[in-house]
Amino acid sequence: MIDLRNFISEKALDLFLQTKGWKLLEPIVIKEHAVFKPDFYTNSTIIAKGKYGSIVAVGNTLINYKEESFNCANDVILKHGEEAIEDFENWEFEEEMEWVIFKNGDWLHSFSNLLELPKASKYRC
Repeated sequence: MIDLRNFISEKALDLFLQTKGWKLLEPIVIKEHAVFKPDFYTNSTIIAKGKYGSIVAVGNTLINYKEESFNCANDVILKHGEEAIEDFENWEFEEEMEWVIFKNGDWLHSFSNLLELPKASKYRC
């Protein structure tokens, strides 16, 4: 399940964020792995903070999985169980949320996975 883009151990996620200047708040953990895919979080959830900025889940989700449509990744898990995570590569995202870096309420940058995470210092956050 660890793919280093969306799912990673909580400790590794915390360390990785620290190296980039961010402090991990409270990630969703499924099967002992922290989730970094914004579609698993509610709109406006803050996953990490810097000295002056924050990383926030923003947008809408539309997932097709097993011939059904879902507006939330958690609905997939409610319907198909945590085992659906093992089949994550077959989740078809038609619309995806993003992580957005905000500073003083201003949008600075958006990204969708851990590999695209910028250093907090890049945006003076």
